[in-house]
Amino acid sequence: MKQVKYMHFNSACSFAALAFILAGKGIMTEDTEIVGEAGLPWIFAREGDSFLAGPMLQGKKWYDLYLNPRGLCIREEPVEREKLPEYLKTHEGSMLGLRLPGHPGKHAVVMEEYDGAWRFFNPPREGSGLETEIRLDREGLMLAADPVTTVGTVAEHDRVIPDQRKLAEESLAVLEDNYRAIEVFCSETHSREEYDKAMDRIFRPLLLDGITMLELIGETELADGFRKEQKTFLAFMKGDRSGRLSDAISLKNLKQLKEKYGILIRQHGEH
Repeated sequence: MKQVKYMHFNSACSFAALAFILAGKGIMTEDTEIVGEAGLPWIFAREGDSFLAGPMLQGKKWYDLYLNPRGLCIREEPVEREKLPEYLKTHEGSMLGLRLPGHPGKHAVVMEEYDGAWRFFNPPREGSGLETEIRLDREGLMLAADPVTTVGTVAEHDRVIPDQRKLAEESLAVLEDNYRAIEVFCSETHSREEYDKAMDRIFRPLLLDGITMLELIGETELADGFRKEQKTFLAFMKGDRSGRLSDAISLKNLKQLKEKYGILIRQHGEH
């Protein structure tokens, strides 16, 4: 019987899925261990005009921070939706994101086997009582898949130790850019749509995912500091959103919290 892997923090489905794949290869780990050993609590990244942290650091670049030191890597292949059913029949143990009922956005699953339908391991939150396996017929798979779906498999690779100092330098630069983007955004009034877009684009790393990562590494006091600003931010977002965000949240406090987070990143890079 295959061992079930659970999500132990918000948006951890891809890391729980990776843990499930690795268990099939005899490597026993959990989503929290993958994220910690990959150094993701100390990394901020940027894709276009969006800032990312913690569980949003998904894809080969970030998974390989954990896998490469173990002589492994993720191989990613884009597969067109019409070709996905046949492709998955011969790619058991692969990870992909599907749009499933009850999950906002895409949810990472692992292809287990084809038995007339496509069976997937479905990472649940521990204690949620949700099913850990889903079966989709061809129509269900077509509805759940993107026009082009990235399918990831774990493969052998030369052992590579990540350059933590370089990662820290890059992360610190992004962290500064993220704070400046917040500062500029908060100084002006915006439409409700603009606030909605900014929530994930610039606020999520520090006021959601960063808090999760700080708790994961035991930095609870700093996490609590960010959570106070998160509470004020969410109250503004749930209100009529009139005026400027800078009149609601304390940019001075947020800057001080950001600087403390930066010290942790710098220290980690020096180890």
